[in-house]
Amino acid sequence: MYSPAYLEGVRLFNAGHYWHAHEQWEACWLAASGDDALFYKAIIQAAAALVKWRQGNPRGLARNWAKSRARLDALPDRYHGLDLAALRAHLDLICAGVSNTPPVLRLDPAPP
Repeated sequence: MYSPAYLEGVRLFNAGHYWHAHEQWEACWLAASGDDALFYKAIIQAAAALVKWRQGNPRGLARNWAKSRARLDALPDRYHGLDLAALRAHLDLICAGVSNTPPVLRLDPAPP
């Protein structure tokens, strides 16, 4: 089962409210350990990268994305119901200036 803060972060991220998603996930990160903590830190930094993208700050985008990507690379392609491979690919395109479309997090149904 996914936590309410995690789900709210996904909702906010998909609505383009990256800073607020970051804030929701920070509560999850502070309560997590191991790979879960790594995951939350990675998606927090991805959200921070997208804040910089929206601000038109390519250096901030690249710096935050580099930190996030290194953490995402250490995780399976699917984690906590998210397709992390798709997120990596999409943000790589944004960083390369190939895409101006914001990523969407598609969440698998919660496990029983």
